[in-house]
Amino acid sequence: MDLNCKMCNAKYDIDLVDCEQTNKFTYHCIFCGNILLEYNGKKEFLPKSVLCFPIPQIALPGLIYSSLSNFINKYKEHFKEISIKKGQATSSLDISFDEDNDDKFVQLNGWSYIQLEGMTFNNLEKKSIEGLFKRLGIALRIYFLHDGKEVQIPNIMIPSSLSHKGIGKKMISIIYDACKLFGYRLYIVQMVESFYNKLLKRGAVRVDEDSVEITDDTKLD
Repeated sequence: MDLNCKMCNAKYDIDLVDCEQTNKFTYHCIFCGNILLEYNGKKEFLPKSVLCFPIPQIALPGLIYSSLSNFINKYKEHFKEISIKKGQATSSLDISFDEDNDDKFVQLNGWSYIQLEGMTFNNLEKKSIEGLFKRLGIALRIYFLHDGKEVQIPNIMIPSSLSHKGIGKKMISIIYDACKLFGYRLYIVQMVESFYNKLLKRGAVRVDEDSVEITDDTKLD
């Protein structure tokens, strides 16, 4: 049985299998998260394969968004507040959000972005806005330059309580795997010198004095 996502045009080949639960079952597109179908009964829909990929301007941000959400949930007990948001930007300086209308996130050309942020318990003791900004628990920003089939990460910060757990490298790996699926190139940009040198030692390709490209040869494990 073929199943098409009306939002991003992904096409699936699915099977119906018996299951014990009789609760309502909802099947979501793995790329954009759109609900594909709902079913009440003792059958469950399982994908055999993805027959065709949707347009990357919609599917790539959607896949990264869902993958990062699933990953960061493993660490949610470390945070008082944690969120992942989507938005549109006309340049890297535009960081405004429109959370009430996620449809505006889909932009076929130009910029769109994802931002993940979390505040650890200790960081909430900081009273000033400046202090909160400087002591933000975790922060990750991802920009999608669809015209050039590029993804850029200009900001990634991990709190000291979660350092040396490979969280940053794992998030980069998740993003790179998704980029590779759709033929996009991944760049880490605007880095501090220490992180820049670490990525070079791990096999990232030098672009300029504060930017590198992630490739298959970059060791992220």
